[in-house]
Amino acid sequence: MIRKSLYLPVRHTLALSIGVGALVVAPVGCGRTNLFGLGAGGPGGGSPGGAAGVGASGGVAGVAGVGGFSGGGFAGGGFAGGGVGGGGPCETDQQCADNDACTTDRCEAGRCTYAERDDDDDGWIALECGGDDCNDKNPNVTPVSEENCTDAADNDCNGVADCNDPACELAPVCGCVPQPGGEICDSGQDEDCDTTVDCNDTDCVNTEICGCADSEAGACFNGFDDDCDGVTDCDDSDCASLAQCQCQAEPEFCADGTDDDCDLLIDCADPDCAFDSACTCIPPGIPELCGDNRDNDCDGEVDCADGDCRLDPACAECVPEVCDDGEDNNCNGVIDCADRECQFDPACAPSPEICNNSLDDDGDMLVDCDDPDCANNPLCVIKQTNCLSPRLIGGSGSYTGDTTGNSGDYKGSCGGDAGEAVFYIVLTEPSRLHIDTVGTSFDSTLYVRQGSCESGRELGCDDDSGGFEWSAALDFTILYPGTYFIFVDGFTVDPQGGPNEGPFILNVDLEPNPAERCDDGIDNDGDRYVDCADPECVDAPNCKDCNGGQPPGPEFGIGACTDGRDNDCDGVADCADSDCSASDYYVTECCNGQDQNGNQIPDDFNCACASDADCGNGEICYDHTAFACGAPCTNFFGDVCPFVAPGSTCSPATGQCEF
Repeated sequence: MIRKSLYLPVRHTLALSIGVGALVVAPVGCGRTNLFGLGAGGPGGGSPGGAAGVGASGGVAGVAGVGGFSGGGFAGGGFAGGGVGGGGPCETDQQCADNDACTTDRCEAGRCTYAERDDDDDGWIALECGGDDCNDKNPNVTPVSEENCTDAADNDCNGVADCNDPACELAPVCGCVPQPGGEICDSGQDEDCDTTVDCNDTDCVNTEICGCADSEAGACFNGFDDDCDGVTDCDDSDCASLAQCQCQAEPEFCADGTDDDCDLLIDCADPDCAFDSACTCIPPGIPELCGDNRDNDCDGEVDCADGDCRLDPACAECVPEVCDDGEDNNCNGVIDCADRECQFDPACAPSPEICNNSLDDDGDMLVDCDDPDCANNPLCVIKQTNCLSPRLIGGSGSYTGDTTGNSGDYKGSCGGDAGEAVFYIVLTEPSRLHIDTVGTSFDSTLYVRQGSCESGRELGCDDDSGGFEWSAALDFTILYPGTYFIFVDGFTVDPQGGPNEGPFILNVDLEPNPAERCDDGIDNDGDRYVDCADPECVDAPNCKDCNGGQPPGPEFGIGACTDGRDNDCDGVADCADSDCSASDYYVTECCNGQDQNGNQIPDDFNCACASDADCGNGEICYDHTAFACGAPCTNFFGDVCPFVAPGSTCSPATGQCEF
């Protein structure tokens, strides 16, 4: 049984139970990484850097206050201060990265400079560094900016953007439309609607406008193509002589007891071997043989790393791990600082995450692109392997990529055990959407989540409906304004052939504002009114005076749900009509003004609505998530939003749940 927050008119009266669930928030990491937002503007991000000396930073100290100018000082609440420290010679900003998340690292006149974190030069310190700039990658976002209703960004830092912001309620147009040419890297504007601007946008990395070095040498592990020659880090000939690059290029041989590719993982402990025959077996297998470098009993543990081999003579030489000798002393397949036994060893002090070395550099148990510190690293953006670095879909077209080697972090209800590529689309108006993977090289799966990438409601999942080989397809007759995440996944992992992965094509056909049809049982135009309930259909042949000789109308609200009439002429009346039990998530009551389940919330968000005008008794229409009437979420003791719409949170600006 789901327990949820209770609405009580007196805010300080205690509720009897609390809300279920919690919003999943991507943690803020080091290396100039922004907060990961899932609102209308799409995910944010930052760029982890390489290594350089740390320059001094400073500012005007004052009494830390809440927001803007409170407390009489700037530190902790407002403007970026001065205090610039000197560094070594440089050609690009990337070469100046000092691995301090709260400095802006620049190459100015051939020397590195470091100042308090203000990556977008708008005069406001980044939120995660004690300031109030909720998006330090966009100079059009500050606590004192007016909301721009057409740029996808939360300009005024009130937690909602564009059409969801109350400031845009009367705006003639809201929502951002990406420009066909993509980001212009020196305009000061966000042409591609991803809420990052100019050189802070990954689209502008490796461009002359944003700086190119003469050589990749000296910056071979930062994920950037520093010299703009089309190849990055160890793939660049400038880095070919480095021993670490040479070793990373070696394949892992999965049954030789050696760390061939220098990632501190041996054989079956290395993810590179996850699908190798030495590390897979057909259940139930056979009892573990403790010296053959194979997982005989199918438990995922090999030889002396398997508890079954604890007393086997082959494992007699296993001893506690020594953290700086390059040996797997405890026989678990993990060497030195990659071994959990070395977590607190002085030789394994955490360092900033490097996003392409297969190591957990910062000791947070997350490696490379799975670490939030790497959310906006160019290599991770290209891989788009998880919810930290999804790719924006700007409109109809074909989007290509390659899932080879991507981790399988997510799965749809119809399959998806292999690695995936993640996209997101921000709709500013009701739209029809068709997506398919026709032309993809492997058995693919498609699934779509609403609002939250990690925990949003799955709207659809398909494996083989694309009509060509193993392609997938999904059709959505109508999607309402909001953010949606699309996953292109591999259906399964074959014990012999390995994972379904490789080059893919995502074909997108998007039709904004489709016309209403009056006889198909679908809300075609996205106004929440279906067929005869839609004002456009009042005079249609099947709708004219169908409501007992009266014009039809929506079955919305207590009156329409208790009058014994089929107001919308859909063949069912009152509580038998789904409009009177409208919640998509937890249908518990009928919209009749009564508290039928005894939880002190009459109607339980089950009165359907299209706007506040459809609600009464001081309730509002939750038209950004559930399209149901309820008291403002700020009136609840506890967070009601995980119940109203999983993955959403209560916005003080709108009084309703927001994705």
